[in-house]
Amino acid sequence: MKVKTGHLRNNLSRYLKRVRQTGETIVVLDREHPIAELRPISSTSSADAKDVWARREGFIRQTGSWDEDFDLPVRQSHPHKQNNPLD
Repeated sequence: MKVKTGHLRNNLSRYLKRVRQTGETIVVLDREHPIAELRPISSTSSADAKDVWARREGFIRQTGSWDEDFDLPVRQSHPHKQNNPLD
């Protein structure tokens, strides 16, 4: 799909929603010349974020403790939000 900059500016949330839901890449045009792409971020980075707690729990099971200088935030679920990267 291709979209001109003015139309993208006026309807950005619609295009971002489309990219999020379909995984489609949208080419941004400036005076009929492609200048950018809107595309989803690779799924591997979101998959890494999704199982950070699972890795932590596995580490704790193996070693018996979590001895880093920091703690991960408490895992929270947000039912009103879709695709929370922390869930």
